[in-house]
Amino acid sequence: MSVTRATSATAPRIAATASSVTAPAAGLRKGDEGPRVKQLQDALVQLKYMTRAQVNTGYGTFGPKTEAAVKKFQADHKVPNTGYYGDLTHAAMKKALAGPVVTPPKPEPKPGVFKKPPVINAPSPNFNERGGKDIDTIVLHHTASNNGAGDLAHMRNPASDVSAHYMIDKDGKIYQLVNDQKRAWHAGAGELHGVPTDVNGRSIGIEIVNDGSGKTPFTDAQYKSLTQLTGYLKQEYKVPMNNIVGHKDVAVPKGRKSDPAANFDWNRLRKGIS
Repeated sequence: MSVTRATSATAPRIAATASSVTAPAAGLRKGDEGPRVKQLQDALVQLKYMTRAQVNTGYGTFGPKTEAAVKKFQADHKVPNTGYYGDLTHAAMKKALAGPVVTPPKPEPKPGVFKKPPVINAPSPNFNERGGKDIDTIVLHHTASNNGAGDLAHMRNPASDVSAHYMIDKDGKIYQLVNDQKRAWHAGAGELHGVPTDVNGRSIGIEIVNDGSGKTPFTDAQYKSLTQLTGYLKQEYKVPMNNIVGHKDVAVPKGRKSDPAANFDWNRLRKGIS
């Protein structure tokens, strides 16, 4: 079968509209040229198997890129994966073009990749310098109250001598009181994994509004915000999972602190940030 060979002068590179794109008659293979090849390429562009830029480098020529696109189409539509545009491929393409054009879904975000969640700036004067220490620990607390406004005011009061980097209210709102790079006053005397250390100097402190009784549930909104915030901080400062701890885990002497309360769901948090 003879095929009319198109030259660059006779092959205008015009993108076909969705309504004008149809499947060409069967019987095309690598090396063919001409209007039917252009029609095939336009169909492959319409179906997202080729880009217009790829087509424009060989519009009207059945080259390696067109063959690769045909093979991908064949594989996706369960017809022989030969690269030859025959009767079965023609029928599958005709059917595909008759239906709605499906845009390939965007890739899912990679697990464990977090952006810093929105925070409300509520500066506290209660901080000092870290003294050159790197951040490698995250300490979780309960505020020992169900009054978020009162807890926030207390940590912003210069006379209280306490603060944390973040506070998560019962509605999930996150307040930032101290810049990450500064040393907040949330942990007091402490140790990490049995070794005495300046916990405040190396950690980020997060207060969760809860009375700490073990009977008051931590809210879904709090867990969601805490997961996003802790995941971000873990990622940003390369904090090991075993350095994400409660105040009760680092306070000395042992038993001095009980937070976060016994009903805090550590498994839910760890699953969300792992």
